[in-house]
Amino acid sequence: MTSIVLFTGCSKVVFYDDNQPVITGSWVLTDAAHKDAYGWYPVITGVEYGVFHFYSNGTARYTERGVTMTGTWRMITEYGGYYDEYGNYYHDSHATLRVNVSDYYGDETINMYFDHVRVYGNRFVATNYNNHYIERYRFERY
Repeated sequence: MTSIVLFTGCSKVVFYDDNQPVITGSWVLTDAAHKDAYGWYPVITGVEYGVFHFYSNGTARYTERGVTMTGTWRMITEYGGYYDEYGNYYHDSHATLRVNVSDYYGDETINMYFDHVRVYGNRFVATNYNNHYIERYRFERY
């Protein structure tokens, strides 16, 4: 089932599509980098040693060294501008991903938004343009 939400005055069209690529399961971050005018360089994100668990009902869990965070994840299809994993700009239909998890008290949180996601079976690459640079995160199944 597909639904379309259109906001007048905005340049983004959101498609709620049940036929998204499957990322349910457990994933680890294997690489993170930023790209600016001078090229790509590696970054430390703080989530390199944990495992993300995405469940089919939209709930998410992150575990790392005895710490567990819970919350939600959502992948939707949007139409608009984005940068791919190589730093190339496109303006068309693409998958986006939002992950929000926190500990029981809400003191520790992970809030990630990616405006482009490409799934390659047992790995996926997610990117986000953040004002002056592109963020690229690579995940593999755990």
